[in-house]
Amino acid sequence: MALEQITPEIQLTTLLGQFQDLKVIRDILIPADGKTMHIDFVILTRAGIFVCEMKTFHGIIQGEGMKKYWKNFNGDREVDYYSPVLQNLYHLKYLRDFLSPLPFEIYYHSIVIMYRYTGARLEIKPPYPPRTNIVTSLQSLQKVMQEVAEKQEKLLSQGEIDYIFDFIGQNQIHGNIARIEHEQNSFQYKNSARMALLHQICPECRAKLKAWSTPQGNYWVCTNYPKCAYRHRM
Repeated sequence: MALEQITPEIQLTTLLGQFQDLKVIRDILIPADGKTMHIDFVILTRAGIFVCEMKTFHGIIQGEGMKKYWKNFNGDREVDYYSPVLQNLYHLKYLRDFLSPLPFEIYYHSIVIMYRYTGARLEIKPPYPPRTNIVTSLQSLQKVMQEVAEKQEKLLSQGEIDYIFDFIGQNQIHGNIARIEHEQNSFQYKNSARMALLHQICPECRAKLKAWSTPQGNYWVCTNYPKCAYRHRM
């Protein structure tokens, strides 16, 4: 059997696993309204559950915390970048539903980890959704977790943390077939957005796109503006 590739995500969860006061679960697959939802990893602490989405990127990523699409500029290419902030809010919602049978209250916090390769730059403007942070290093992740813990009045016991850990491990979706189907569904969803652009349809609201020229360049913009502010460089 080939060794698992040592990705930045694995490196980070390995480092987190060295802290005895928390538990880390990676690569989680749970039900989501008749489909499946994949969560990169969760961190279980006395202050609650930190739901983590991790992305790696080259070039420059620009956007706003509450917008559905950001932009990734890499050389001469401009690519739509689905907001991991909003993506992780879905993860948090379905994990909350998944853990609803548990007999105690749990605090949830969303963390997006943006791993930057050499020369990459992240330019994301606030505001962000409540209980959400974007971090770029293990140090900033630890800082956010510490700040959240200091504000929490009700903390989980070690027994409750162990209970959550066992519940996720036993009740998440298991098996390679389910994971392959999830990957196929994810690919089809991303491909549908690309096809929408090809046919000059807004991938966000499905209205028509129209050509628009500015001193900064030529764009496809949504005809549903100002309700939808989507645009894409030609």
